[in-house]
Amino acid sequence: MNEDRLSWIRAAYDKLDVNKDGLVKLDDIAKIFDVSSMPEVSQSKVDPKEAYMQYMSMWDTQEADGIITFEEFCDYYRDISAGIESDEMFAAMM
Repeated sequence: MNEDRLSWIRAAYDKLDVNKDGLVKLDDIAKIFDVSSMPEVSQSKVDPKEAYMQYMSMWDTQEADGIITFEEFCDYYRDISAGIESDEMFAAMM
């Protein structure tokens, strides 16, 4: 992955790190992520807490400890990056 894409990933990670301790915790994301806008939740197909935990499980992968390291976050977006040809599209997605 090129440096531009890594910088956009870092910017997103830093935005999620609400208390600026260098780690993104599930509690940090809970403060800024509203699951009520997810279609499954708004249609009452999934409980909000369950939707939140499913969303968080995308990133908390190496060790399910409630902390999303930058490495875990990068791993997730590395996979997504592989399917996006242009840097402009990747930036817009981020």
